[in-house]
Amino acid sequence: MAINTGTPRFTIGRTLGDSLKIFGRNFIVFALVALAIRLLLLAVPQGQAAGVTTGASQINWFSAIVSTAVAIVVGSVTKAVLVFPTMQNLRGQKALVSDLWMSVPVLPAVIMAGAIFGLPSFVSLTIQGLFPGDAVVIGLSGFVVGIVALVLVFMWWLYAPTIAIERGGVLQGLRRGNYLLGGQRWRVFGLLVILGVASSAVVLSIALIGGVGLTNLASLASISTTSPIGIAIFIFSALISAFDGVLITVSYYHLRVEKEGAITEDLVQVFD
Repeated sequence: MAINTGTPRFTIGRTLGDSLKIFGRNFIVFALVALAIRLLLLAVPQGQAAGVTTGASQINWFSAIVSTAVAIVVGSVTKAVLVFPTMQNLRGQKALVSDLWMSVPVLPAVIMAGAIFGLPSFVSLTIQGLFPGDAVVIGLSGFVVGIVALVLVFMWWLYAPTIAIERGGVLQGLRRGNYLLGGQRWRVFGLLVILGVASSAVVLSIALIGGVGLTNLASLASISTTSPIGIAIFIFSALISAFDGVLITVSYYHLRVEKEGAITEDLVQVFD
């Protein structure tokens, strides 16, 4: 049965509702795919990111850059591979395993756009490496970088589905995402706040249930992924990344329908 799109309108409740329905229908497949992609993170040194965030006096630049780059690749690929299965659900058809591979031809473009989208992460890494232990510089730069990152979210959040579906390349995909988000940025902000609060609450619960004290919550980033708590958080993070991929695609669909009056079949013809 197709998602009931009704009157073309992008709202927080409707977008979250459709995303939860699609994610629930495909939970096992989407979760396994996201978890498999996330395993790439285990190929990079775990302690490097923790060392940077705690102001370590020295960092291994190669490892730090590789860690950040791999994280961007993991996030971008997860979003991309879930675009077409999600769209199949939106058009009222059952998603097939083969739909997961339809984004492969555009993965380089999606990853490149993800790298542009994630530039604030590299800037933050560079500042923390150049000014280790300087709380003032790191604090002020962190605030500025955070603002820039938020602005980029409001501009390019839809980069994965715009590139995967419309096949216009990196710059065209970023421009299209910015156009579709125009006038709806506060609703997107609301969606992200809800997702962020909910996911943080779950991670906090996992940590507390696992015996991590309130005074030690700041050290969660350094917890080994081989520990029970680390494994639980790793799996939950994969689930969140999968849901985020569904949410972005559903948002793209609703925003495009509202702005351009396209129906599902019109969108499907772009990648059929």
